[in-house]
Amino acid sequence: MELQNKDEIRNEILQTWLRSAWVYPFEGPDGKSYLRLTPGGRLKIRRRIGELEKSLGVEGEELARQEEAGTLPVEREKLELAIMVQAYDSERRFIQSQGGVLGTPAVKLPEVEATESEAG
Repeated sequence: MELQNKDEIRNEILQTWLRSAWVYPFEGPDGKSYLRLTPGGRLKIRRRIGELEKSLGVEGEELARQEEAGTLPVEREKLELAIMVQAYDSERRFIQSQGGVLGTPAVKLPEVEATESEAG
């Protein structure tokens, strides 16, 4: 089996999500393309986060923090869990910023203070 780097694994995970209709491409106001979670994808990711946390014995939020810090080891399941937590959290924040009301989150990353360029 060929070793892969984080970017290859991340792309493979996102391609799987696209094929499974967990995400769809979305053009943001800045003209860039982003991936948004479908409502069904959000539910499936929420379940999968719980499954992976239980099987790996680690909190998804911790892995997401490690991924952001660049210290997460190159292990597919841990990277997938970190990406899921980040995607789930950012999708919830986006929905809430648009006025949507959601129930209790499966995971929640600490909020990062917005800079003036992000707030404007």
